[in-house]
Amino acid sequence: MSALRLRRSARWGRDHSPEHGTVVLIRTLLLFEASLYSAVTPVLPHYAHAFGASKPAVGMLAAAYPAGMLPGALVAGWIATRAGVRRTTLVGLLVFAVSIAGFGFGTDIATLDLLRFVQGAACGCIWGGGLTWVIAIAPRERRGEVLGSVIGAAIFGTLLGPVLGTLAVALGTQIVFLMVGVVSLALAAWTLQHPEPPKPEPGTRTPFRSLSRNPRIMLGFWLILLEACTLGATGTLLPLRLARFGASGIAIGATFLVASLLSTILAAPIGRLVDRRGAGLPLLVGLVITAALLATLPLAQSTLALAVLSVITLGGPLTAYTIPAMSIITESAERSGISLVLATMLLNLAWALGETIGAPAAANISQATSDAVPLLLLTAIMLVTLGPVLRARLTVTSTTPAAARSVVQPTVTKPKPTVTQQTVAERSGSERTASERAREPTEVECAPVVRR
Repeated sequence: MSALRLRRSARWGRDHSPEHGTVVLIRTLLLFEASLYSAVTPVLPHYAHAFGASKPAVGMLAAAYPAGMLPGALVAGWIATRAGVRRTTLVGLLVFAVSIAGFGFGTDIATLDLLRFVQGAACGCIWGGGLTWVIAIAPRERRGEVLGSVIGAAIFGTLLGPVLGTLAVALGTQIVFLMVGVVSLALAAWTLQHPEPPKPEPGTRTPFRSLSRNPRIMLGFWLILLEACTLGATGTLLPLRLARFGASGIAIGATFLVASLLSTILAAPIGRLVDRRGAGLPLLVGLVITAALLATLPLAQSTLALAVLSVITLGGPLTAYTIPAMSIITESAERSGISLVLATMLLNLAWALGETIGAPAAANISQATSDAVPLLLLTAIMLVTLGPVLRARLTVTSTTPAAARSVVQPTVTKPKPTVTQQTVAERSGSERTASERAREPTEVECAPVVRR
């Protein structure tokens, strides 16, 4: 009971520390950003009907946001290394406020594409600054758990996003997205109340070009890219497919809402599992189950069946390898001497590139063939990815030095002589008494034979 009270007391202390307040801020910021990212999902059929947009045009609108994250991630890395992660986050929030307010008044697809691109660039700054901020202050032994809580908040933001998009369709895009811009300004003011985290001590730096020769970093990069491709593809195909089966905007939003709720519930436990067992098990389980479920999505021929399969596919397995993939990048980058800013930039680039490729590629392939073809292609790619994951042998990262972890053959050490023994040894043989000679350790006891 006393140990339990001590653990609770330690946790209470952590929850009331300034670092915990910063983690709460970053959770809120990523929740806000994610809600605006997913808000467009139920609005896509609305824009397709209002502007007479084709499926590739709708896919381009969905891909404009992650496409903006590509330059946004680079800009975030540049600002963070010179002005700090707090100012990077502030820049993202201010740009986001202006672009989202204008998005509600867009009158054509081209204008909406441009504004979504700017929002994506702002998102790159918010994620680049905020995620680096929280990784820097998180204890290494709890980093997976902290990342899980932050990613869980972002996933919970996707719960609110479809609801927000549904409100925008029902009440009008102008008023809803204008109010969102005001909220972004309020979050910027809150961010100013938190201090900049201390800069890391300078150490050995690995050149950026050498990242391509680090297999674990490239594996993490590929896993994030693959997951982003999957989310981009399903985020474009599934709403349109549900609408084709007769689902309303509210039903489409509810489907993604329940999927996000399931992901939110699983995020923190998966983070703790990564801290204790390593990234290998969640990655394997997530890849295998996601590949199987993606292959079954084209088989659903009704709104209910497709909605249920979508919730299971997007809600559980994909989350099972989001946090492990992030952990692979950050841990491998630290071991290679890469700064956290650069590691987060790599993560954002992988995510943005995958989303940019996934949405329009899936839309174009689907229009030329059917919805089943891009989904089956993703299934095949995930199954092929199992090979590198198995070869990586991902386990929990130990803080014990390598020399201490190596297997050492048991040896017998010579006991250190006491003061009495040293004094006796210094005497001549004639001066030592019989009792002192009896207490003297023998040669076998003091000098055991060490076998090589």
